Amino acid sequence: MPSSETIDIVNQKTITSEVAASVTSKYLQSTLSKNNISDIEDERFIHVSSRSHSRFTSTPVTPNEVLSLKFHASGSSMAYSRMDGSLTVWFIKDASFDKSVKVYIPDCCGSDKLATDLSWNPTSLNQMAVVSNSSEISLLLINEITLTASKLRTLSLGSKTKVNSCLYDPLGNWLLAATKSEKIYLFNVKEDHRLVHSLNVNDISPNTNDVVYSIAWNNNGSHIFVGFKSGHLVILKLRDEMLEVSTKIKAHTSSITGIKIDPWGRYFVTGSSDGNCYIWSLKSLCCEKIIQDLDSAVVALDVCHLGKILGVCTEDEMVYFYDLNEAKLLESKSLANHKSDLVLKFYPDKSWYILSGKNDTLSNHFVKNEKNLITYWKDMFDSTIMEKRRKNNSSSNNHSKRVIKSSDRIAKDRPSRFNSRK
Repeated sequence: MPSSETIDIVNQKTITSEVAASVTSKYLQSTLSKNNISDIEDERFIHVSSRSHSRFTSTPVTPNEVLSLKFHASGSSMAYSRMDGSLTVWFIKDASFDKSVKVYIPDCCGSDKLATDLSWNPTSLNQMAVVSNSSEISLLLINEITLTASKLRTLSLGSKTKVNSCLYDPLGNWLLAATKSEKIYLFNVKEDHRLVHSLNVNDISPNTNDVVYSIAWNNNGSHIFVGFKSGHLVILKLRDEMLEVSTKIKAHTSSITGIKIDPWGRYFVTGSSDGNCYIWSLKSLCCEKIIQDLDSAVVALDVCHLGKILGVCTEDEMVYFYDLNEAKLLESKSLANHKSDLVLKFYPDKSWYILSGKNDTLSNHFVKNEKNLITYWKDMFDSTIMEKRRKNNSSSNNHSKRVIKSSDRIAKDRPSRFNSRK
């Protein structure tokens, strides 16, 4: 666990990295306290709760792992798919999800398919792409009023194609889809999702028979980062509706399980099953910092919208929070007995996050009335100042009372041998 060092932020003339780390650590501690954790009461939560409170069920709860969880870029909605083939969409109204609108689709891609990945169209509040390890990409319209999902269109590829991942670029101009070891496809969203280019995986990876493990766009949609099972990282450049290899790096000794771009465009982070996280400069493509104190493979990672906190989940059911700028550990927590791979996802517009709960449930971690670190720092500073003023005023009032009492004693006419009356 990180050492908790108390720093008096009021007496600091500048916000140093130490002060920022101290405040961020306090914020994370607050998000991990019971008062700031709310269960997301979806069908899975209801199922787990009903069985745990029943006197007649002794069999363990069947696993139902979350396969993909994505926020809309606006932060107004969230969607996730599960192993049972279901898709759940939330139109978020408050921190506790109590007033949020839920749309539940039991068999999103058909009775015999799983939604292996999904991606929101950033230019529309209720449209998304869903893939199911098949030759089809479904474009769905989620209706918040009727609580239904309708298929706008199906993008069909070769009959033997098995697309298992998809990702819109941040500007909503392009849709990327990929199979594990065959092809990467590029669609022009503005032209009715027209297929404009495809790449053979074997042509871009230095290793033969390599497998795509992770994909990420950069912030302006000009480059694509592809992580492979071999540990190679390949950066593709988008030019004139074509994808071409820009850079190849032997980034890790094992599969790259996650790639995340810093929202400010300074770094990108790679996590691997070799148990390491590397923080790279986007400008120089050089590794600047290494996180190697993890005891297990990285299964998930994410960066908060301010580019301050890096969250990492590992195979041994631990979640770690690091200062992205310093690569120093801020907080960690054991999520023992959760069994399935952990899920961690920050809100795109807040410092809150979604984290795995027990038995494949999900929980929302937040600080009431504090949507991000900046407001938290400000309110902490203001409350500390007010507390000091209150104490000073109290001390000043007590001192004034003592002075008045002393003055009263001096002002009284005391008898003496010079003014005593006979």
